[in-house]
Amino acid sequence: VTSGTLDSQRLLAPIVVEVDASQMEGLERVGPLLVKLGIEAEPMGTHAVGIHAFPVLLLERRVDPVEFMGELLAKAGTGALPPDEETALQETLDMMSCRAAVKAGDHLNETEMADLLRQREDVERSSRCPHGRPTTLRLSIEDLEKQFGRR
Repeated sequence: VTSGTLDSQRLLAPIVVEVDASQMEGLERVGPLLVKLGIEAEPMGTHAVGIHAFPVLLLERRVDPVEFMGELLAKAGTGALPPDEETALQETLDMMSCRAAVKAGDHLNETEMADLLRQREDVERSSRCPHGRPTTLRLSIEDLEKQFGRR
């Protein structure tokens, strides 16, 4: 992503995000970052931002553009995003991956599960989520037997 942009989907009509003054300031601060993320957004008056394009990855995973942009602009507006563009990009990508991740209760078919496991081998930091929690656990047969009351 540092050398290009994420694939984005142009929207038929802009999605409007109601923002406060701090979030509007955040929009000004993260303009170049939004371009790299494949997000096209611009002010619509003093208390709203219109989203004209959004990353395909997030749309496919049904991430709510209003919630995502509200959170991103709030971080940018309060100075919670690092000033270094590369670090801010990495933190935002982590936020995106967290939002787009398969969650407990999501239903996957066999093909989707196999694809997910295969993709894990291609991901640089696949052993932990962006928050540092493990993505897999290794359990011995004895541990499993204990969990099922067999020992």
